[in-house]
Amino acid sequence: MTCPLCQHQSSTIFDQDKLRSYYLCDQCGLVFVPRESLISSSEEKKRYDSHQNSDQDPGYHNYLLKISQEILPHLLSSGRGLDFGCGATKMLGSMFEKAGFEVDSFDLYYHPDQTIWQKKYDFIILSEVIEHLNSPREVMINLRGLLNPSGHIFVKTKTYPAPPEFKNWFYKRDITHVQFFNQSSFEYLAQLVHLTGPMKIGEDLFLFKE
Repeated sequence: MTCPLCQHQSSTIFDQDKLRSYYLCDQCGLVFVPRESLISSSEEKKRYDSHQNSDQDPGYHNYLLKISQEILPHLLSSGRGLDFGCGATKMLGSMFEKAGFEVDSFDLYYHPDQTIWQKKYDFIILSEVIEHLNSPREVMINLRGLLNPSGHIFVKTKTYPAPPEFKNWFYKRDITHVQFFNQSSFEYLAQLVHLTGPMKIGEDLFLFKE
């Protein structure tokens, strides 16, 4: 089974439930769902539509506010950022704009602005995104190419627990979550994109930087 992150060919079964199997890469430590088991893009979009995250939801606002407050101390007082995989709203980006930054918000389904690939950024945020990527290796390499010198990438995702806990782990129940990281796979990711990390800077929030 080919790892979607490091492309190593050797992996072992890590867990299995009634919906799908989960493999552990023997090289980088990523736990992943085989790509032939992924749902269609139309089904994925339906599931995202059901999340009902909106600008008027105070709980969602506070959730994003906490993320912004954890990231801001690691940034300069100005610059351009990218909220990659922002979802239906651009709320997180607007929080950084209020703090004096220019921010683009991209989402494959809701805000598919392809002009981001012709720009450069001082920081890129992937908040609850990396676990969804069908092609994490290619996407992260491409995002790295958008960073200015001394740029930062912030990744928010839950790291996976040991097998006994993983079996009943709520995070894997979301069928749009197709890979899960730990320290080892994050270290591989840092090497892949030539950044230092991961540095944990908040709740499930990790910094990768030059």
